[in-house]
Amino acid sequence: MNPELCADFQVPPGLPAEGLTPAEYALRHHLPLELVVDRAALNREDQVADFPPPTTYPGERARAVLRGLTWAGLLREEGAFVLVPGEIRRLDLLLWDLSALCDYGFCFGQDYTYAGDTHRVVAHNRLKAPKIHLDRFRGLRVVPEPPPDFLLSLAVYVAHAAELHAGYLFLEFADAAAGRWAATELLRHRIQFKELDAADRPGAALLRTLTPVDAQRLLELLRGRLQDMPGALDRFEQVTPVVTVCKELVFDAAHFITDHPAKCANLHGGRYALHVKVSGRIDPVTGCVVDYGYLKRVVNRRVVERFDHHTLNYAAPELAWRSSTELLCVYIWEQLIDYLPGLAGLDLYETTQSWCSYRGPSLEEFQRRGPDPVLGWFQGPIGGSSLRALIPKI
Repeated sequence: MNPELCADFQVPPGLPAEGLTPAEYALRHHLPLELVVDRAALNREDQVADFPPPTTYPGERARAVLRGLTWAGLLREEGAFVLVPGEIRRLDLLLWDLSALCDYGFCFGQDYTYAGDTHRVVAHNRLKAPKIHLDRFRGLRVVPEPPPDFLLSLAVYVAHAAELHAGYLFLEFADAAAGRWAATELLRHRIQFKELDAADRPGAALLRTLTPVDAQRLLELLRGRLQDMPGALDRFEQVTPVVTVCKELVFDAAHFITDHPAKCANLHGGRYALHVKVSGRIDPVTGCVVDYGYLKRVVNRRVVERFDHHTLNYAAPELAWRSSTELLCVYIWEQLIDYLPGLAGLDLYETTQSWCSYRGPSLEEFQRRGPDPVLGWFQGPIGGSSLRALIPKI
């Protein structure tokens, strides 16, 4: 990293002056990065002495931007430095961050490393500052901010870390307390959230807007601030292709079918293959509909861990009476729809020759109607007929 890149990126010798970083130049011309980057720049370590100290006390904008990046979990420590990583697709947004964080002495650059396991040169976009330069302000930082500053921090967070799925905004805060505080503050603007048990990091909190209306209210509330950030609104509003992705997960389970006239009345087991389909617009920044890691994590927590190497009839009360593949699909849908509002279908294979396909209600419909009554026969009052008097008392 070259601290002089705080001002403008300088095209390395031999590269056309296209206003691109070496990594962007390599992508634009579909070249291996190792053909573009000077070998002397590989694995180069920065020195604290090479970074100019901050010349001013950080202003309100700088403090708000720093807090938003902290909420997103993007402020990271590495040795003697504090880093803010940035994706190559959103380089302009990272430079917008720099326009505020220069108050702290941050500088921009690309670190180039040779990865021996893949035999590739990899570029890392980063804002970087020595920790000692930030430490001098830590004891002086103002924590309580008025709503405008709070909204700027939230806009920075949303621009970097929020995700839109089927009209719902998902926000994972690196610190759960900060996320819950932000959700409480947004109640003043009639914006509600639900906390989901699917955070990627310990101590984090994953929030989802309660309804699509809440998502639109939040984006409108932050629109003026997001418009100043390169590409921030495009991520949520650009029209992109709608596609369906699918993830297969398997679990081994036993079950029996009560009152079945044939062998299925006996306890038997097998391997279930669950195909989970999610539809949505392609995120123009990530190039994905939903992260496969998130999809796998949700299905594992909500379904696989509950059923794997268990008896279905005893693992969920809704399945005690009838653990058929059909009812199992309805149950799984209701376990996933809160976390995957773009859920488009389930295929559940009990064997390679026997499977069930199901498409259940949307999240909005599920919120209105609640669980399907077909699962609840033994969960509510049973009977009610006077004929029950004919049953001998135990």
